[in-house]
Amino acid sequence: MVQIIIVQPDTAHLLDSVEEDVFDHPVQPDLLAEYLANPSNGLVVAVSEGAVVGMATGIAYVHPDKPLALFINEVGVAPRLHQQGIGKKLIQKMLEWGKARGCKEAWVATELENMPARRLYESTGGEQEKDLAVVYVYSLGNETSGED
Repeated sequence: MVQIIIVQPDTAHLLDSVEEDVFDHPVQPDLLAEYLANPSNGLVVAVSEGAVVGMATGIAYVHPDKPLALFINEVGVAPRLHQQGIGKKLIQKMLEWGKARGCKEAWVATELENMPARRLYESTGGEQEKDLAVVYVYSLGNETSGED
């Protein structure tokens, strides 16, 4: 059985055991604590048999000219558990988290060729924007690998 849990500082210990390929890099306790200390950051996990097997991260953000919105930054599920509905449950819980904070809209982005992610987002009610976006990345010169 898989439980979907919104992680709070008092439940951060759940991330002591994370299956491979759920996150891009190993979870670092200091970064996790910093992330959870910001109430604008959301982290939802799927836990099975004492290990995190899926996650979704999001940020509730405000603009000076727009209402509060939820950016779903990332969704990851252990490969062995793909296509079992865990991603849908994570998205649904993240949307609930954003709605509870007063977000009026949520959005997520993925690569055009990432058909599994696109199917997931469409299956949870997401609608593809008519205007496709191009992503630009800026290196700020403070790179850390996230690995030791």
